[in-house]
Amino acid sequence: MNRLPCNGARRSGPRVLLCHGCCCGSPRKNPEINHAEQIVEISSVARTRVVDCVGECSQSIVVIVRPGDGSSIWFGGIDTPAITSVLREWLGAGAPQPMPPVLQSKVFVRESERVGVGT
Repeated sequence: MNRLPCNGARRSGPRVLLCHGCCCGSPRKNPEINHAEQIVEISSVARTRVVDCVGECSQSIVVIVRPGDGSSIWFGGIDTPAITSVLREWLGAGAPQPMPPVLQSKVFVRESERVGVGT
């Protein structure tokens, strides 16, 4: 996984990994989003690192938020300007709980954590 340096926009608060490699960053798969603008918008409110692929291509566009309490929240389908805007506002507020319902609907459990569930 190639990484770009953090933007340093904020020294405290949530950290974000934004998948924009592989298919998440593909205008062909996600034509409704301006990928460069999404990176700028999220980076404006949170320390953001753009990564090539996190292996959850079926959830494209994937955003991983680390709110600072040791947890990671995986979001999939952050693929429209409206959803990106809600995410930016939530991150800018420090990622408080409860999160907006539209974001809650985008939370998913990654495939590697589902293996063995129910066995």
